[in-house]
Amino acid sequence: MILLLNVKITDVRMGYPYARGSWMPNPNRFDVFKYTLAGYAVMSPIVNKFAFYIILGDEFKHRQQELDDYIRSIFPADKLDLNWRRNNYGRDWKATCSQLFSDPNEVVWFAGNDDHVFIDRNLDVVSAGIKQLKADPDPNAIVYYSHWPEQIRMSVHFNGELTEDKNFIKYHWENFDGIHLMKASRFVSYWERDYGDTPMFRPDYLGAHYNFKCPSTFYAPTRELVRHYEGYSHVGNNMANTVPPLFVPPGFFDGEMKIRIGYPDHLADWTNFNPASEWLYNFSKGGADYRWASEDTPLCWLDKIVTIDVASDYDSNLMYRARDAAYLATTRIPMKCFDITFTHEKAAPVEWFANNLLAP
Repeated sequence: MILLLNVKITDVRMGYPYARGSWMPNPNRFDVFKYTLAGYAVMSPIVNKFAFYIILGDEFKHRQQELDDYIRSIFPADKLDLNWRRNNYGRDWKATCSQLFSDPNEVVWFAGNDDHVFIDRNLDVVSAGIKQLKADPDPNAIVYYSHWPEQIRMSVHFNGELTEDKNFIKYHWENFDGIHLMKASRFVSYWERDYGDTPMFRPDYLGAHYNFKCPSTFYAPTRELVRHYEGYSHVGNNMANTVPPLFVPPGFFDGEMKIRIGYPDHLADWTNFNPASEWLYNFSKGGADYRWASEDTPLCWLDKIVTIDVASDYDSNLMYRARDAAYLATTRIPMKCFDITFTHEKAAPVEWFANNLLAP
């Protein structure tokens, strides 16, 4: 797999006004990007090349050497292709594609955003996605790796079916978002026409503005692989206490993370897990940071944790049931996405997620 990143790092935000609790940590985009990169770094065992195209906004240009040093410290030199420029136009992409892709079946993790963080606990599902795409005869097949609550809703809407390995829901759709795992042949096809001087740093608007057609097979993972750092308040008001925005955990960059599990209160400078918590911290200051069990700890955290403190009255069976209930709740959130309104009705079948539930 090639991980292809094409981004501008700036605190000047465009698009949706995402909601975050005013007391929530909210670092500048430079540190958010470093956190995103840390998530990508743990994918190294299944990545052949990290092709990074990066530019910095004026407010961060003086930190380019700092970022360069950081990137080179966490990615293997023999896999890293670091470019301090961005592909802005179709002609840029044509040149980049000719350099990167010799095999049309090469699988490409395209990231057109700087803030979609890999939070899965291992690489099993991503590896299964690579295998699934390579075996799929559709040259345009997609694994939609982020915006998981939306993807589960869309897979139900389009009558999706569980794959044999139980890692994905397969359905048919058309979409060009910049958060896709796909074959090189599809990505190359985006840039075959001449877009002139139209900015094209992401393919998101190919369909809406250029009438580009590419209906294809889509795969929605049966567990959350990646979460948008800012969360998903753009699709509904029900996210704050279910799928909140992320934050850089205290101690992450220093390798001094401390995890508390099962406590009813929230302690600053720790990352607080409590599957049974009524509230999440983004919704209420006293809530847990995540309704996760220890098994849900993101892979990119594991070498950063120095202390894990489990409450003395922690009941694993009870907490596993609470964690599973919270997990399933994230698949049933009322929302409006892609001009479709979803209610609590027509929920995804529990059987889709059986491989990812913890309760006995």
